[in-house]
Amino acid sequence: MSGIQLSQDGYVKVHITDDGMAAYVTVYAPKNGGRSVTMQEVLSAIKDAGVVEGVDYGKLADCLKEDNLNKPVLIAKGTEPRDGIDGRLEYRFAKRDQERKPVEREDGKVDYRNLNLFVSVSQGDVLVVRTPPIPGVPGVTVTGRKIMPKTGRNYPLPRGKNTVANEDDTQLLAALDGHVSIVDGKVTVNTVLEIPGDVDYSTGNIDYIGDVRIRGNITAGFTVKSGGDIEVIGVIEGATVIAEGNIVVKNGITGGHKGLVSAGGSIFARFVENARLEAEGDVIISEAIIQSVVMANRTVRVEGRKGVIVGGTIQAGEEISARVVGSHLSPHTVLEVGINPQLREERKVVYQDYNEKKRAFENLNHYLQSYQKMAVSPESLTPKRKEALANMLSEYQKLKKELEELEKRRQEIDEELNRLQYGRIKVADIVYPGVQITIGQAQYHVNDPVRFVLFTLKEGDIKIEPLR
Repeated sequence: MSGIQLSQDGYVKVHITDDGMAAYVTVYAPKNGGRSVTMQEVLSAIKDAGVVEGVDYGKLADCLKEDNLNKPVLIAKGTEPRDGIDGRLEYRFAKRDQERKPVEREDGKVDYRNLNLFVSVSQGDVLVVRTPPIPGVPGVTVTGRKIMPKTGRNYPLPRGKNTVANEDDTQLLAALDGHVSIVDGKVTVNTVLEIPGDVDYSTGNIDYIGDVRIRGNITAGFTVKSGGDIEVIGVIEGATVIAEGNIVVKNGITGGHKGLVSAGGSIFARFVENARLEAEGDVIISEAIIQSVVMANRTVRVEGRKGVIVGGTIQAGEEISARVVGSHLSPHTVLEVGINPQLREERKVVYQDYNEKKRAFENLNHYLQSYQKMAVSPESLTPKRKEALANMLSEYQKLKKELEELEKRRQEIDEELNRLQYGRIKVADIVYPGVQITIGQAQYHVNDPVRFVLFTLKEGDIKIEPLR
């Protein structure tokens, strides 16, 4: 019996990798005439091993092929999980110190006055767009165990003061007009733009939709524009300052004959020197206006303890009042009331434009009349001369129409100015020689000092009355 070898049936082994993501089947061949493994036995083996997912039934038949006997054959693969994709936030405004840069001019030079540090927004503007995370897809092992994916990170809208979210929480909107900033990671809209120090190269120019409060000065050469009021704790130094509302300067306005301070409302300051002011409402100065051009549609008042107007031109629609006008040094000082200053400026521009166009029209008309007297037939002209004649006729018609419109506007302005034959000038102390008083179309030159007077217009002449 010792030389007899016993037969051995074939058998199946199933191996699952440690991570559960693959299953291998090894079919062992029979020995000495033993029975071969059947497909049913293979199926039973993988079932007993718990392999239920990712089975490639085509590979099961390969396990039984003679070439693959005694070799592991991959018959099942698990599915890897697909991780979620992070959501994101898209800021629709430039965040400070990131995208905001000085403006580069056409010549390649950088304009450090325009730093774009402050961003104005209107109610309803989209500030941030939120993209929600995309969920992941779970994986599964060959034994059916779920593998959970990494969840995509969700970024909630950074909702701060004066902002609102839309219905599906994917957009952050401005709840009102203002300027946008990020405070403690939250997007915030403020109605008042606060500048803690000076407006200079550290801030650049400012163009803001709402109110602006400046704790320091507005330095020379810079521009501040506001859709509301502007408050300056320091001084305005040769800058351009334009507000649709009021301008309040706790100290003074110095121009160096540069810049402009213009308000859709009124202007308030302690003093004005070598500056240009324009106001739709009043200009109210507590101490002095010196060598400046000041225009107000209503009143100009310098009524503080000093209350001085010296030099320059002061224009007001209704009233100018001060304690002292001019000085013993006799600087030329012009006070004009009973006239809309802006209308007066427009009148100068319209008259100048009318006269220039009138001369051009008359020259063109003279040339066309001379041409007509020559009785030259247009058919005999060269193409270039025909084109030149056509251009002259076109320009003639254009100038004629423009002159008619300017003449109409001239008449409207003159009629309005004639209606403005009112207004008064009040001087609580003294008017020095060298002061020119204009009320409406009438003028009066002060040659001798006068005190405590009221200048008014009576029957076309300026009347001087004692101030009561």
